[in-house]
Amino acid sequence: MAELAGSDTSVGNADEANWVPKVDMEFKTDEEAYQFYNNYAKVVGFSVRKAWINRRASGVVISRTYVCHKEGYQGNRRDESEVKKPRQNERTGCLAHLTIKITENGTYRISEFHPMHNHELVAPGKAHALKSHRVAKRSRAAVAGMMASQKAKIEYLVRQAGGYRQVRFFSVEDAANKSWAPKVDMEFENDEKAYQFYNEYARRIGFDVRKAWINRKASGVIISRTYVCYKEGFHGNKKNESQVQQHRLRSSERTGCHARMTIKLAKNGRYRVSEFYWDHNHEFVTARTAHTLKSHRTANRARFHEVDYEDDSTVEPRAKDKNLSELTVASQQGDLLPSHCKNYLHAKRKDTPKPGDVGAMLQYLQGRQVDDPAFYYAIHLDSEDEVTCFFWRDTRSAVDYRYFGDVVCFDTSYKINNYGRPLALFYGVNHHKQLVVFGTALLYDDTEECFKWLFETFKSAMNGKEPNVVLTDQNMAITNALDLVWHGTRHRVCVWHMYQNATKYLAQVFQGSRTFASDFRKCLYDCEDDEEFASEWIKMLEKYDLKENIWLKKLFDDRDNWSVACGRGMFCADMSSTQRTEGLSSMLMEHLRQENDLLQFLGNYERVLYGWRYEELLADHHATESNSLVASSRMLRQAANIYTPAVFDIFQKEFELSLDCMVYNAGMVETTYEYKVTSEGSLKVHIVRLNPLDGTLVCSCKKFEFVGIQCRHVLKALDVTNIKELPLRYFLKRWRKDAKVISLRDMHVLATDNELKSTRVKHFSSLCHIFSIIASKAAETVEGCKFIESQSDQLVISVYQILQTQLEGPQFA
Repeated sequence: MAELAGSDTSVGNADEANWVPKVDMEFKTDEEAYQFYNNYAKVVGFSVRKAWINRRASGVVISRTYVCHKEGYQGNRRDESEVKKPRQNERTGCLAHLTIKITENGTYRISEFHPMHNHELVAPGKAHALKSHRVAKRSRAAVAGMMASQKAKIEYLVRQAGGYRQVRFFSVEDAANKSWAPKVDMEFENDEKAYQFYNEYARRIGFDVRKAWINRKASGVIISRTYVCYKEGFHGNKKNESQVQQHRLRSSERTGCHARMTIKLAKNGRYRVSEFYWDHNHEFVTARTAHTLKSHRTANRARFHEVDYEDDSTVEPRAKDKNLSELTVASQQGDLLPSHCKNYLHAKRKDTPKPGDVGAMLQYLQGRQVDDPAFYYAIHLDSEDEVTCFFWRDTRSAVDYRYFGDVVCFDTSYKINNYGRPLALFYGVNHHKQLVVFGTALLYDDTEECFKWLFETFKSAMNGKEPNVVLTDQNMAITNALDLVWHGTRHRVCVWHMYQNATKYLAQVFQGSRTFASDFRKCLYDCEDDEEFASEWIKMLEKYDLKENIWLKKLFDDRDNWSVACGRGMFCADMSSTQRTEGLSSMLMEHLRQENDLLQFLGNYERVLYGWRYEELLADHHATESNSLVASSRMLRQAANIYTPAVFDIFQKEFELSLDCMVYNAGMVETTYEYKVTSEGSLKVHIVRLNPLDGTLVCSCKKFEFVGIQCRHVLKALDVTNIKELPLRYFLKRWRKDAKVISLRDMHVLATDNELKSTRVKHFSSLCHIFSIIASKAAETVEGCKFIESQSDQLVISVYQILQTQLEGPQFA
């Protein structure tokens, strides 16, 4: 007991030392906390055991307790009467322990520390014999070896190899100044690129790389990661060697090498090299055999498969054979690089129709054409006569495209998100702000050639009419195909897709900051002009230290193709995203799976379309019943009589906001008045130009140009000039209740694509389009059907009389 008391006193005297644990001390990792406690235990005179641990579902350690080696009690697992050599019980139920818990910033804080022991402590001279300190001693020996001189290191490598023999030593000191060698404070875009960089360094030096420790947040974002030499640590057979047959014993190849590279997540969302140990305690492999190491075999295999095959047709057969032979030699030498493989292998499509799908599609398409004579479908085959795309549209889709096809969204998110079958949709919005589908495709190939065929087919199905604007996902093959086929169409990349890409490329920034998402959305959606967008973008880069982010630099340079602020002068029907199909997604996602029957999916798809079209019919009925709006303003009454209810709600909100706007007369240029208008709660000044002679209204916010509905600033300027009604030209036809009322003359102009078509076939196609629109509208009511039937006989008689008067024969060329 005297020794015990003496030990307790020594512990108490150490309270002020910096090597003694204290509550609220913090450590970067739980392993650092263990090493600190273990060093303290060695000085005091006891061994440490890793006891209880608490993890999240993601594997992140929440809390951990390290205890004295005499904590608890132990006995023999079997009944003592059956044990020949009873185990000596060395534990005393000691309560000394240290507990750490994770903090909000990802570090580990000491929450509990009990220093008092109920047993004798080991003298400092004997502490190295305790279990936890034996391991530490072995580690220190390896570290000491790393710190030796160059000559001593070579001698050490030779001894580890089993004696003196011819060994090729690669000087890692010479490689330290190379650009391909890791250095502390280097930064990488993500952890995988850091691994690839270190792996390439390892290939040149002559060792293999293993992914070792990883630390994640609860969200799954990697906080830190360590890549080690393949000879790090020690291992043996998992079973007792006496239980393993002699010829199956594993040879231990590890030498406890400490060479490693550690990366940590920085504030800017990139990964910074925090530790780099270059010294090894073993031989390197030669450059000729480096490719046989595991991590380099994987890299070579990836390089062989992840190549671009699109330009294969441009290579002559002899050139192909030559390069393929070069590729074989390169792969044998282990120098297989992407430049050797590019464009010399046949392309493989990512998607192929499930067995039976082609027959099911043909059955469905032919059946639809029987029920709907104006139903249109087309099938595309590749050079090997394999189906790459199905496209179809019904009569109602063609009618809807006639009215609302000025802005089209081409949505391939079902294919990108790998829902199962590669569905692609052409759609827009109607006068009720509801989604309308113009065409559907199953797209099994995503090459430029296939997209080009699809866009040409869609244009042909719509009698040659191209949309004014098309919104798509970010895809170079789509962009190139649109440039080749739809010459008069403006192409925009949807903002929603940009945001989704950002969550992938900047995942660490999103997870590491609570405010970045809102600031990024502000740049994407809330800026009204290019100047404001550029200003907010720079502020965001400075705030989150992202000025050097390559992906954001490229995104900003390409802003004219996707930024809402840069495209407000272009009418997009209030659509800046292809992601308006949320309802369709939830209904069809389950049926798109490959294991489900295709005909079942097509049936469900038709029911969804029918439901949407029925909703439009109800909205039309509601619009005819909403004429009797009681409002104190003439302009509101005017808008209520013209706009559909959904669009009127938007206009009414702008009108109400205009009441709180402030307006100032800014002068006059010839016959045009200029006003400065500010909204409540905003210092931004908008310029409104009003010409009372021709009724021209222009606002710097460009809401009318982008959405097709006048803004609060214009309405305020009209109010101060005592103009109580909006000029009719600013009620766009596509937003009006009578949006789908059209004359036969207008339909004929559309069907002929504004050109005189002189052949009999083209006239027939034009008339079919006109009468399909009439039939579609008349079929909605019984009265409409009876009227068309009653007029059909008279129409045939009139056409016959016209033919009889043509004495010189048909006037068709």
